[in-house]
Formats: sequence, C-alpha cells, structure tokens
Amino acid sequence: MPRRKIFKKDGRRVPLRGVRRPSRGLPKPSVPASPGRKVRSKLESRVAAWLDSRNIAYQYEPLILLEGKQYRPDFFLPQFNLFLEICGFGHMPYYSDRVELKRQMYEKHGLRAIFIKYNGRGSLEKMLEGALPLQ
Repeated sequence: MPRRKIFKKDGRRVPLRGVRRPSRGLPKPSVPASPGRKVRSKLESRVAAWLDSRNIAYQYEPLILLEGKQYRPDFFLPQFNLFLEICGFGHMPYYSDRVELKRQMYEKHGLRAIFIKYNGRGSLEKMLEGALPLQ
C-alpha cells in the first residue's frame, strides 16, 4: 500500500482526508471591462462592454439573499429589473446543475432572470440582443 504524501511540492502540508478547510472565497475581479471596472472573466468583460456600448446601466455581481443563502448573479440591469447570468461552462454537469438550481430559486421568488448559455459558437452580442427586452 503506497504511503500518502503529507507535503506538497512547495512544502505546504496536505490536509487530512475528511478535514474541511475554510473557503478562501471568490477571487477578486481582475479582467478589465470598462474604465474603472473589472470583472472575473473575459466572457463577462464582453458582456459589460456590450452593455456599455448600448448605454445600459448595470450592477456587477450584486449580493442577494434568498432563503438564507447568498447569491451573486453576474449582472443586474435596474432599467429592466432583470438579472443576467452568463453561463460558459455548460459542458460541466455540476455547473449545469447549479445553474438550474439558481433558475428555480429566482423563479420561486419572482425574480426576472435571463440565463445565456454560451459555448463559444456564434455571436454573444447577437444572443444578448435577442434575449434582452430592448425597445
């Protein structure tokens, strides 16, 4: 039976099995989106640039509490009273399940939300135009 390593290559200790480590939280937004704003991904940066080009005001990752849990939708558009979620990891089953749970939670609480599943094919901007209730 092989022995379990207790140190990683960089010298840090490996936690024991079953020992839960405290979460470090979400990484800080680091991808530039528009002057003075940063987001977490290139996909969100494209959405922010598109919203800015249309002069649509938005809040990035506002904190909402639903049934005692924290949710951070990607964008909130106050002009439309609408949450916008950009889903780019549709090929991962765990991610798809979480998106579906979010969708159900928003629906249950009467919140308007649009989920855009983008797989890298086609135009993200055209998907946004088709999904948002623009005049």
